[in-house]
Amino acid sequence: MNLVFFQNCVSPHQVPYIKELCRDKRVDGVCLVVPRVDYRQRASMGWNSSHLLDGTSVRLLLNPSDDDVERLFLVKDTYAFFSGIRADKDVFRWLKLSLKFDVKRGIITEAPYIYRFPLFIHYMRFFLRDYIFVRKIQYVYAIGSLAVDYYCYWNEKWKVIPFAYCTDAKDCESQNGREDFLARKLRLLFVGSIDKRKNVLLMLKALVSLHEGDLDFHIIGDGPERKRLEAYVQKKHVDSVVFHGRMDMSQVHAMMSGFDALVLPSRYDGWGAVVNEALQRGLYVICSDKCGAKDLLVNERLGRVFHSRKSLEACLSEAVNNVSAIRKGRDYRRSWAECISGRTLAKYFVDSLLAVGDAVPPWKVGVGDIK
Repeated sequence: MNLVFFQNCVSPHQVPYIKELCRDKRVDGVCLVVPRVDYRQRASMGWNSSHLLDGTSVRLLLNPSDDDVERLFLVKDTYAFFSGIRADKDVFRWLKLSLKFDVKRGIITEAPYIYRFPLFIHYMRFFLRDYIFVRKIQYVYAIGSLAVDYYCYWNEKWKVIPFAYCTDAKDCESQNGREDFLARKLRLLFVGSIDKRKNVLLMLKALVSLHEGDLDFHIIGDGPERKRLEAYVQKKHVDSVVFHGRMDMSQVHAMMSGFDALVLPSRYDGWGAVVNEALQRGLYVICSDKCGAKDLLVNERLGRVFHSRKSLEACLSEAVNNVSAIRKGRDYRRSWAECISGRTLAKYFVDSLLAVGDAVPPWKVGVGDIK
């Protein structure tokens, strides 16, 4: 089979398994089609996706002509996968181009973005604009359980496959910065944009209710809410919070090893790939139930999912009281994270595509799990 992926950019959250697909003997070729390497906003945040496919046999088509794209659809036994239906105008155009050809189609997508609009609005929009494509799509790789539920609703004949983002495990074994902190209080990290959706204020309010002296909270990122949060910290005299501002992602990944836990308090996140990055580096994770990546926290050694400010406070207290156990579990979490590696997700992708066995999502089985 030949696999062709149509994405809005060279996504660092999908490239790890796309690269590994080339090594699967069941796959004859892999091609990634994008209109751009990356968005300016991501580049300003330290992302550099231009090198992600170096040393692989993945064919990259950057901003191709429609004729170039149509030639891909002429290749026998082609499976074409699109990052959603209308998430990007170029990807949508290529999806419509594919309808003229006898290819198998799939989408790889998160649930609708429900932060600004309630879910029923998305159902109405899908019915009015996208339902006409349902019969033309055979596979839906749904990222997160909410996406699984949403797309199962639309067509019983669709093969809806639970899926996840994955991140590169390079340098995840680094111990940089850990030694100085093993004897100190819990070190907690947030990485992301500082905006209302990421909901860092909830975390700060929880800290005010706790004995802040039991932990240090570091915030990496920038955004429209930063000044407000800094003013709140100063007003409440919360001395345990450090704002680092925006950092290059390579710096962020190097710093992660110096922390015990990651918190992701978002009001909504289709996934939240920073959870993957944290688990691969052995961090314990405290995650909002509004994040797709909560699906990864399948046991208590990996982390906790909270549902409200009160339950967040309970999760934080538990982490503070069990900091020694959290640190001892670091190697366990690194080993467990093999189940969300590019290699494991690539195998699961092809197995589920070809219906090999039951193709259970590997993070539910716990590939690499240790007793």
